[in-house]
Amino acid sequence: MWSLVFTIPVFLTSMVFMYIPGINHVLDTKVINMLTIGALIRWLLSTPVQFLIGHRFYSSSYKALRHGSANMDVLIALGTNAAYFYSLYSVIGAAISPNFESMDFFETSSMLISFILLGKYLEVLAKGKTSEAITNLMNLAPETAILLTLDECGNLSGESEIDSRLIQKNDVIKVIPGAKVACDGFVIWGQSHVNESMITGEARPVGKRKGSCVIGGTVNENGVLHVQATNVGSESALAQIVRLVESAQMAKAPVQKFADRISKYFVPFVSSDFCLLLRF
Repeated sequence: MWSLVFTIPVFLTSMVFMYIPGINHVLDTKVINMLTIGALIRWLLSTPVQFLIGHRFYSSSYKALRHGSANMDVLIALGTNAAYFYSLYSVIGAAISPNFESMDFFETSSMLISFILLGKYLEVLAKGKTSEAITNLMNLAPETAILLTLDECGNLSGESEIDSRLIQKNDVIKVIPGAKVACDGFVIWGQSHVNESMITGEARPVGKRKGSCVIGGTVNENGVLHVQATNVGSESALAQIVRLVESAQMAKAPVQKFADRISKYFVPFVSSDFCLLLRF
């Protein structure tokens, strides 16, 4: 956040130091004609924020205008440019005239750009944490499972370790103590306690016996369970949770959709008013 490195001193010199007598006296010292040290410092610090750090807004505005649309970046560019160039006019006027008196608004353009970039930075962080949460959810599913083979009479005839992605509906899976349940299903044999905290938030292990339902990704605590698969792959509870989180991450909030609709009319309206103001 390089913008804050420049913006904070601009804010301090314009809004805070003016109330501190010793520092205020130094900032009000004239450099040339009516140009003060404070105004010169604010100009030097706000210029890189406006044109280097804020370059992305110019680029986005240009692309939007090329396609015949006006987004919020256009409004940001107009607003910050209005504040910056009026302030630049004040600096030049104060430097060349001994009687020129005006205020600068360099802090307005710098703080606006910094706050918007800070918001975008927090948005990226939030999306990154969401992506990390999705990865952690996907890691709950075990990579392998023990598939039980039953004969025609339903008696156990063998077992083999397979990739958990190969589990089919109605397959019988053996879950040993300490292992993760590979799929959603119900217990057909055995008794144990299953830790479901990572899925349901339940603090204590839940007792499971014949007929009890189990959720894929949960951890078997002590006993051996034979589980018949009911929901596998994309139909499992874990997969549905991941899908919901992904769709929530990609979808726009209702307020954002409303803001996008308003901006289609608001930005051209403000832009036209800005142009009319320049004429008069």
